[in-house]
Amino acid sequence: MEYTYDVCVFGGCALDLTFYADKNGNYNKEADVISPGGKGSNQAVAAARAGAKTVIISRVGNDNIGETIIDNLIRNKIDTSSVEMVDNLDNDAAYVYINEKNKDNDIKRVVGAADSFTPEMVNKYEEVLLNSKIVLGQMKIPKDVSIKLINFCYSNNIPIVITPCRPKKLCISDESNIDLIDKITYITCNYEEFTQMFNTDDVEKVISKYPNKLIVTLGPDGLMYNNGTRNVHLPAPQKDVVVDTTGAGDTFAGNFAALIAKGINFEEAVCKAQYASGIKIMSETAQFGMPYIDELDKYYNKHKKIL
Repeated sequence: MEYTYDVCVFGGCALDLTFYADKNGNYNKEADVISPGGKGSNQAVAAARAGAKTVIISRVGNDNIGETIIDNLIRNKIDTSSVEMVDNLDNDAAYVYINEKNKDNDIKRVVGAADSFTPEMVNKYEEVLLNSKIVLGQMKIPKDVSIKLINFCYSNNIPIVITPCRPKKLCISDESNIDLIDKITYITCNYEEFTQMFNTDDVEKVISKYPNKLIVTLGPDGLMYNNGTRNVHLPAPQKDVVVDTTGAGDTFAGNFAALIAKGINFEEAVCKAQYASGIKIMSETAQFGMPYIDELDKYYNKHKKIL
């Protein structure tokens, strides 16, 4: 089958207002940087820069901010024909505070357009989904929409990557989520999301139950997954000074999806996507430092470790 798209992202977009702490830990009253963000937008940009033909299914408010969000997607060569501009709909925003110590972030979100997604959007854009090699989704949109998206992909044998930025929506204490997790092809989550999903901090035990599916990123400690034979711990790649960790997980997910769409095997896709995140955190904002494919290839070939 010939596919129209390599990667389809189903998720929200936002405007990020980023504040950087000074050496005393204080923040300015006005944002230091205002830039496009949001998990859907971030993942789409990451995938497109990784060389994947990318489309995004999303909703934005029909205003200047919505236009700015769409213009940014177009500049990054993302197909925006499935982005709806809706009148009288507030756009999502994120107030991102970057601390001085480790450049990690504290994010206060204002949700608007992402909450307006409906299950009917899966039906409306089913041809886009069916003509994509892999789908990227998050749990930030209403849960019933995510459930329908996951079930649609499962029923139609479309690989789907889920990044559970609302991990309690996938918590295994709800037995229905166990079946839902089984239907997801790949899950990429950070340690905090992992603990909220699985009610444990025992990463090694849980990843062994989900071989070649569950990838847990551990910040400066790298990441872990199970390759079907053993648990694998990949240390963080060599990096220079950390500037801003915002968007690191989205960079990973977007690159991972792009690599899987290209036919790269699971373990190499995980490793290379991790290096993409390593590049991203050396730059400000979620999207600015996301690497283009040539930059990633050069960095990866120089620093990669033997799997």
